Amino acid sequence: MFLGKEVRLSRIVNPKSGRMLAITVDHPITRGMMPGLVDIRSVMKRVAAGKPDAITMHKGIAEKVFPPYAGQSSIILKASAYSVQYHPTYDTPVADVEEAVRMGADAISVGCIVGGPDQAQQLTFLGKVSKEAASAGMPLVAHIYPKGALIKDQHDAQVLAYAVRAGAELGVDIIKTMWSGSAESFRLVVDSCPAIVALAGGEMGETLEDYLRMTREALDVGMRGVTYGRFVWSHPHTSAVIKSLSALMHQDASVEEALKVYDRALEEEKDLQS
Repeated sequence: MFLGKEVRLSRIVNPKSGRMLAITVDHPITRGMMPGLVDIRSVMKRVAAGKPDAITMHKGIAEKVFPPYAGQSSIILKASAYSVQYHPTYDTPVADVEEAVRMGADAISVGCIVGGPDQAQQLTFLGKVSKEAASAGMPLVAHIYPKGALIKDQHDAQVLAYAVRAGAELGVDIIKTMWSGSAESFRLVVDSCPAIVALAGGEMGETLEDYLRMTREALDVGMRGVTYGRFVWSHPHTSAVIKSLSALMHQDASVEEALKVYDRALEEEKDLQS
């Protein structure tokens, strides 16, 4: 591995835990103007206060909103986007490695939807970005989801394993995927992938405890990263949520211990406001 990639990876993957806690704010192109993400400056402030390892965002948000938080968390530059409403199975290119380097990003992130007629084009793009990222010493993160028209159950462990392995075969360093529903089934996903497997949040729970429990179960079978978005920044206490997740990811806390971290963070917020 080239030195540049090692240096950048050490900033997004905690050297002590070997794990990554990233928060995503790249949703508007994909899902429209979600209520919790309208005021992106407020969201960025709350997310940065939680001190995640990295924040995934598109280039316009990086340039216009992120500068006050430079050095506090790393940028993962999102370089593609799909749209639930307009092109649900095609993650189209919107940025490149050169832009990621220019913006000081520590990784570039692309999406790839497998299991449908657009898979070939998206794998071609993923392979191209992988080559360019390696040449620039830039870690590559990929959000690879089995959401194509040929997929019957996108949470099936077998198709998730196919998705993450496809990314590893093409040189991806960190691969974001979805929860399969249980630790036992998710073990197959992790075991299938020699790259770092990171878990997406989405709509896999209703409460903070639901997400903490899912995270803990995934960690116990070898998952090494999370890239959560909606449930974090839509929560009224975003930074406290991130701190509780950090306890799981980097201190190997139990769910109960992580909830106590959340409670302490809330008390600290009240003290600052009083």
